[in-house]
Amino acid sequence: MSELLQIEFIDDHFTVDKSAEYQLLVRRGVHRSQMAIFNQQNQLLLLLSWKKGKPEERVNQLLSLTYHSKIISVETKQKALIPNNLYNSSQEIYYLNAFSLDKENHFLHTDDVKGFDAKCIYGVSLKEQQQLLSDFSDFTVKSISTVILNTLARVTPEYKDYLSINFDDGYTDFTYISDGKLIYHHSHPSQNADEFNYFLLAIVQEYGIDFSNVSMIVSGQIEPDDTNYQRLRKYSDQLSFLDLSGIIDCRNFNILKKSYQKLALFGLLCG
Repeated sequence: MSELLQIEFIDDHFTVDKSAEYQLLVRRGVHRSQMAIFNQQNQLLLLLSWKKGKPEERVNQLLSLTYHSKIISVETKQKALIPNNLYNSSQEIYYLNAFSLDKENHFLHTDDVKGFDAKCIYGVSLKEQQQLLSDFSDFTVKSISTVILNTLARVTPEYKDYLSINFDDGYTDFTYISDGKLIYHHSHPSQNADEFNYFLLAIVQEYGIDFSNVSMIVSGQIEPDDTNYQRLRKYSDQLSFLDLSGIIDCRNFNILKKSYQKLALFGLLCG
């Protein structure tokens, strides 16, 4: 097996002969891509990752199989959330212009954000779009922002006020929910703890968030001993990792316990 390919888990029940019954999920990251295969009962059958841009025979073989559904989450720098009552599909050229993009060289994606009555729009270059279609043909494409919001709406119904913080490839996705309504969602650079801390406190100040009254839900590339997590503990005693056990089933307890680290991948199960 190539050192560029990392297989984290294979269930004994996984077989390529039954691929037409499975759900294929892919998260295309900045440096590495991840793949998860689930059956239709959301039981994890296969989990692996590979270095982006490096062909892997095993990966290509799995991608070429027939599946019940195929979904991929992608990084989206130029994106916006629009309430459904304000969105108009005939205005795509104006949405692209708002991103300083032109229609001749860019493609606009539109996702439904479930639970928050909104659309997530994001532009990609035609070159990137063509590469995406070439590498991942017949996939449904979702912005990571869409995945995060769909998942939060699905797994946190008991929380009315919370700040969700997802760490992912040098960026942090902040989502603030108040009284069950989406107040803020944006991705900010976080190359180090000080940069993360700056945007955290800026958002808290802007929206008058009281650490003592708001739950903080953490996910993504973070561990309890990370500097960012330790800083969060100084601010709040209502700190917890996002619990995805309600949407996935896995025979490996360690993967299930740390499923919050793969929100951008496993969250694709939430639509």
